[in-house]
Amino acid sequence: MVKPTTIRAHPPHFARVRRVLRWSRLILVLLVLGVATVLALFGGAWYYSGQLNDGALAVKHDPDEFDLQVVAVETNEVTLRATDDAEHDGDWSREGLFGIEWAGGYGQAGDIVRIDGREVVREFTPVTSRPHPGDLARLDSFAFPGDPYRAHGIPFEDATYTSPFGQFPAWFVEGAGETWAVVVHGKGADRRESLRMLPVLVDSGLPSLVITYRNDEGAPAGADGRYGYGETEWEDLEGAVRFALERGARDVLLVGYSMGGAVVMRFLTESALAGRVSGVVLDAPVLNFEATVDWGARDRFAPWPVIPLGKQFAAWRFGVDWDELDYLPRADRLSVPILLFHGDDDPKVPVDTSDALARARPDLVTYLRVRDAGHVRAWNSDPQGYEDSLRSFLLTALH
Repeated sequence: MVKPTTIRAHPPHFARVRRVLRWSRLILVLLVLGVATVLALFGGAWYYSGQLNDGALAVKHDPDEFDLQVVAVETNEVTLRATDDAEHDGDWSREGLFGIEWAGGYGQAGDIVRIDGREVVREFTPVTSRPHPGDLARLDSFAFPGDPYRAHGIPFEDATYTSPFGQFPAWFVEGAGETWAVVVHGKGADRRESLRMLPVLVDSGLPSLVITYRNDEGAPAGADGRYGYGETEWEDLEGAVRFALERGARDVLLVGYSMGGAVVMRFLTESALAGRVSGVVLDAPVLNFEATVDWGARDRFAPWPVIPLGKQFAAWRFGVDWDELDYLPRADRLSVPILLFHGDDDPKVPVDTSDALARARPDLVTYLRVRDAGHVRAWNSDPQGYEDSLRSFLLTALH
């Protein structure tokens, strides 16, 4: 006799337990993935804030690399080959007038005669000597070596002025006028940046003071070793303006390159001496630091949340006040004529910010948007046009 099969039914709650276990495992997996995602996001943002500090805030004075090799030197031409360290669309491949520097020598590289791949032939003028084939070299956007006398035969004096932060060296060039030019260089640059413009200032009769500010070589170092994009450096500019006024200046023309433009803009809205400014010249100015950082980050291909979170971390870690470093909302407080240069192919500071300033104050701003010019390369792209525009501005704005 076959015994009947007994089927044991699971208790009713067993199915519910299995469902709970399945959902628990799923929730656990999702939690682990969520935590991993958050950690990756925060880690990426922390890393990005460090990169932002390293690339935009930290003070560095490393010399530019010799990224070109001299192939041949003729009477009026030099052949250069871009090394692997050279940018594929660097100055070597662009039209314009640049300095060319090699170990122990300096010249000027002019118009491109021909270009073939990574090799370019340019017009050449020796300044101190001639390079030899095989020498490593680099192009220099400042275009002139040394100081005002070495570059142009312009006599100058070494001056010292003070700000609340200490004593600062400057070049002083005498002039017959009562309006002094005070020139502020950009981040990581030095006083040589003024050498392209200086002859026009001198020819126009302006006594000229080419200044330094905190964290420059030979000047007092900042407490945190970081650039302030005008937030701190404007006090040093104020010290230079006071120096000029105490020595007979009736008023001043302020000139700002790149970050120096931010220093000038901050001075105009913070300093008690802003009323003694009669005109301003800005060349590729940093008018909105956050927009400049975003412009530099456009090729990083970071996930979207990483960049804004990284900027927030930079605010916490390094004390960056993004709103304070946006000078465009203060455009309505400007009251003096401004000559504004900006290249439309600037890889470092977005030309859109200069466009915005020109739109905001068409009553004050004379805007030269220079085609195909890179960062602070408006003069290099067209020296004669740049100088003519500057002369015209000085004649109309300061007289």
